[in-house]
Amino acid sequence: MKVKKIGTRMGARIEGIDFEGGLNEKTIDGIADALYEHQVLAIPAATMRPEQHLEIALRFGVPEVHATDQFSQHEDVPHITVVDSEAGNRADSWHADETFLEHPPIVNLLHAKLIPETGGDTAFISMAEAYDGLSPKFQELLEGLTAVHDYGHLYELGWRNGMPLAPLVANALAKGLIHSHPVVRTHPVTGRRWITVNSTYTRFIEGLNPIEATMLLDLLLRHMQKPEFGFRHHWSVGDLVIWDQQALQHYAVHDSSERRVVHRIAALANAETYTGVLA
Repeated sequence: MKVKKIGTRMGARIEGIDFEGGLNEKTIDGIADALYEHQVLAIPAATMRPEQHLEIALRFGVPEVHATDQFSQHEDVPHITVVDSEAGNRADSWHADETFLEHPPIVNLLHAKLIPETGGDTAFISMAEAYDGLSPKFQELLEGLTAVHDYGHLYELGWRNGMPLAPLVANALAKGLIHSHPVVRTHPVTGRRWITVNSTYTRFIEGLNPIEATMLLDLLLRHMQKPEFGFRHHWSVGDLVIWDQQALQHYAVHDSSERRVVHRIAALANAETYTGVLA
């Protein structure tokens, strides 16, 4: 197994994994070590079987299973969510998955099954690099602050852009999928500090007056999108892309009309997860 760095501040490609021959503990531990060093990995995995996808995910945590009317589940491995652009599955805004939950996923693993000939990249930004890019005085300002993450905010953004989503906003708010998280956290493996707010689910920063809270959140969202904090993956069929969701946010670039299908497993730090219908 060879690990090759492909990004300046994050991103690596792993070659030489024999999926047909079967995975072993040493290989999976090597993948984990590389992930926490490089934050996002790309692995050629055209022959990877669904149960191997799950086997790698288990190294990082408890695989998430939740019922949803947005995505279908793999018939043999229910932990695998099938994300299909033809079903309207899009994630074209900066976010970390499901931060409206008390315990959001910590690692995501996507396996490409059908990819557009052009376009359809996934962009990443490092929240650890973004935190390191703040001045010490500003880092100090963020200590102790918390922010509200709300599932309904996703639909509200679309509603404000003219989409008829008011009923979905009301439905999401009724589900109560709202949790507060510290604005800055310490990564449990790497020890690095990272910023948790995102433009998709973060509604506001708590403990400040509205003007201060809006200005601070807007500043953080603008700061974290600096190109030097980013990495962009151009997909090939069979790619397995794994990223450390505690260090990164992602954006599925919606620049192609061609169909895109990926299989997703999210790993949780513990077994507590939401099991209802999200939409």
